[in-house]
Amino acid sequence: MHPRDKEIWLAIDQGLQAIDWEAWFGCPEGADYLSHAGHEVTARAVAGLTAFFGSGWLPRSVTPSPASGRASDTFVGLGRAAPVLQIMKGAERGAWVEAVRWWAAYAYLEEAGVPGLASVRRDARRDITLSRFLHTQTQARLALMGAARGLPVELEPTKAGGGPGDIRIGPVFIEVVTFAEDQKLQDYEKFRQNCRVHLLALDRDRDIHWEGDFPELLNSDDFETWKKRTEEAAQQCADLEAAVDVLSNAGRRLTVHPGTAPQGTTLTGETVESDQGRRLLGKVRGKCAKTAEAGTAWIWVEDHSGLFYFPMPFAEMSLAAKTDALAELFGPLLEEYVHVAGIIVSNAARRRLPLPLDEDALRPAAQGFQRGLPLDRVRETIVIPRRILLPEQTNLIARMCDAEAAALDWALRRLGVPGGVTSLLADSLATHRVSPLWTP
Repeated sequence: MHPRDKEIWLAIDQGLQAIDWEAWFGCPEGADYLSHAGHEVTARAVAGLTAFFGSGWLPRSVTPSPASGRASDTFVGLGRAAPVLQIMKGAERGAWVEAVRWWAAYAYLEEAGVPGLASVRRDARRDITLSRFLHTQTQARLALMGAARGLPVELEPTKAGGGPGDIRIGPVFIEVVTFAEDQKLQDYEKFRQNCRVHLLALDRDRDIHWEGDFPELLNSDDFETWKKRTEEAAQQCADLEAAVDVLSNAGRRLTVHPGTAPQGTTLTGETVESDQGRRLLGKVRGKCAKTAEAGTAWIWVEDHSGLFYFPMPFAEMSLAAKTDALAELFGPLLEEYVHVAGIIVSNAARRRLPLPLDEDALRPAAQGFQRGLPLDRVRETIVIPRRILLPEQTNLIARMCDAEAAALDWALRRLGVPGGVTSLLADSLATHRVSPLWTP
C-alpha cells in the first residue's frame, strides 16, 4: 500500500476522515498497475459512483447503525472489494476492474436512458443495506448483459397485476433475490474486516507483512487486547527483523514477517457453519409467492458468498453436480408455483488467475455455465427452467450467460474507451496469467 493510502486509511480507522470512493480506489501514485487511460477511468468511476449513490452513501454504508451496531446494517463485503485493500500481489487489478464494471453499468444505463434507472437509484440511496446494494448491482448487470445482446431492457417494469418488478429483458421478466451470508457469517466478516484495517494501519512506516489466521470473533475487550498484542508484535518484528507470532484465545496463529509479502501469502478466518441450502430454499419460496401478480416470471438468485462459499460442501462440487443438486432442490417449487418460468442461481465471488476455461453442464433438468470474467472473476450460473419449457426465453437467458464476459468491453466502448479493459492496465495481465488461485 502506498504511504499516502496508509495515512488515509489510518485516519478512516481512527474516525478522523470519512471514507469516500477516492479513498476506496486508492491514490493514483499507488495504482502503478494502471495505464494513463486507466487513471482517467478511475477518476470517472469515482465521480460516477459518487453521483449515482450520493456523497454520503459510502460512509453510511460501512458504519453500523447507532441503534443496533449490527453487521447486517453494514456492507461487510465492501471493504474487502476495495482495490487499495487487497493484500495479494496482483489482486488489486481484479478488484479495480470489478469496481469499473459497477461504474460502467450505471454509466451506460444512464447514457442510454434506460427506463426505470431513476427508481433504482432512489431505492439504492434510501435502503443502505448489503441486500439492497447487491440487488441494485444485479439489476444493473443484467440490464447491461441484455443491452449488449441488442435487447430492449427496462428496470422496475410494471407487473401484470400492478406494482414494480425488477427487470425486463426483451420478453423475459425477471425478479431478483439476493442471497448473502446469514447473521453469524456477517458478524464474523465485519469483525475480520476490522482486523484487516487494523493490520494495514500497523504496516504504515514498517517494512512488514502478515500471514496466518485472523482470530475467532472477539468481544470488544478481547479485541482491544488482541490489537495491542499485534502492535507490540509489529514493532518487535520491525526492530529485530524477525518473525513474531500472535496467538488468539483459541490458539489461532497470526505471524508478522519482515519485508514485503511474497506471492501466495494469505490471511484466513475461522469457518462459520450454516445451513445455507435450507435458507436458500426459504428465500426463493418467499419470492415465488410474492411474484404471483407478475405473470410469467423468472427468479434470479444472486448468491453472495452464501451457498457457493468455499467452506460449504456445495462449493466443492463439480459444475454438473451443482446443476443437478439445484435442479433437485427447486424442482418441487417449480411444480408448486406455475407462474414461475424458471429459477437461476448465479455467483461470482471466486477469484482466480489464470481464469479457467469456459464450461457448460447441460443436464436433463437444468444447465450450468462457468465463465471467466475480466479480470479474475469466475461466474457460475445455473438455469433451472420449468418442465413445460419456454424455449425462446430459456435460450435468451443462456445466450446472455454465455456472452457475459464481453459485456464490460462493450459498455466501455460506448463510454468512449475503445480499447476495453486491456487498454486500462499498465501491462496486460489478461495475457500474463501467472498468479495462483486467491479468494477474498
